[in-house]
Amino acid sequence: MLIRYAIKEFMIEREYQNLSKNTIKAYEMTFKTFLNWTDEQEIKIIQDLNTRKVKAFLSYLKNERNNNPTSLNTKHRQLKALFNFLVSEELMDSNPADSIKKVKEDIKIKTFSDKEVKEILSYLRRIKRREDTLFAVRNHTIFLTLIGTGLRASELTSLKWSDIDLIQRTLKVFGKNRREQTVPLSEMLVRELAYWREYCLNQFGDLSSHVFVNQQNKPFSVNGLKCFFKRLSQVMEFPETRCSAHSCRHYFAKSWIQNGGDISTLSKVLRHSSIKTTEKYLHFWGNEVAEDYDKFNPLSRLPL
Repeated sequence: MLIRYAIKEFMIEREYQNLSKNTIKAYEMTFKTFLNWTDEQEIKIIQDLNTRKVKAFLSYLKNERNNNPTSLNTKHRQLKALFNFLVSEELMDSNPADSIKKVKEDIKIKTFSDKEVKEILSYLRRIKRREDTLFAVRNHTIFLTLIGTGLRASELTSLKWSDIDLIQRTLKVFGKNRREQTVPLSEMLVRELAYWREYCLNQFGDLSSHVFVNQQNKPFSVNGLKCFFKRLSQVMEFPETRCSAHSCRHYFAKSWIQNGGDISTLSKVLRHSSIKTTEKYLHFWGNEVAEDYDKFNPLSRLPL
């Protein structure tokens, strides 16, 4: 079978499984690159693919397209899924990506410091107080929601008022793999969301089903969120920290760990499919907790 038709069959199967739009798009981008590479190498049919050629493609991604280890492992995993499907359909005898080892990832998680978060909040509050526009009120509420819940960008933009219970102080999140989970809300965030809700009612007269909207009362998009953080980064000019929704998620996790929060509970709040993902945060910020423990432990001040 031609590789492009094999990929088409695989994508039809994945769409039937009702995977998220982001997952489908990620597959499409990887396979587009893969098809362009196989065309250049004059590899047309799946029977011509073997471990050596798959390794050559991954090397091309690393050396020619400057993919980092995390991206390489993601694309390796996507190719494995494709070949597993073809093996299950008896279109291939074995998976040529099975024997290829993952690339070692030198993961560095950079996030906001407390000082940077205070600077951002101070700036957003000033704009909100001075202008009192939809953008000013919305952006202030968005930033508070992100650092106060650890939501992903897509989870925030798809959030609906029907998902939020301001009385019980909870919100329902439909995260990765379409799993519904409940996230608690702080009293401060409940007040801000209630104010934003009232603001939208006064502004539009009709409340959108989505929590965060644009000037036309249409759902605020992930791209719009990226533009907000891009503008914010230009104002703040933090030398080390990337201004993004995911940095807010990292900050939430960092604050949780540094304040003595339980790692298994954090894993549930962040909706990680595996606690190993959450343990990466502990690896990076657990040392800071240990240093504070030694610093403030009463035994450190006693003559023993």
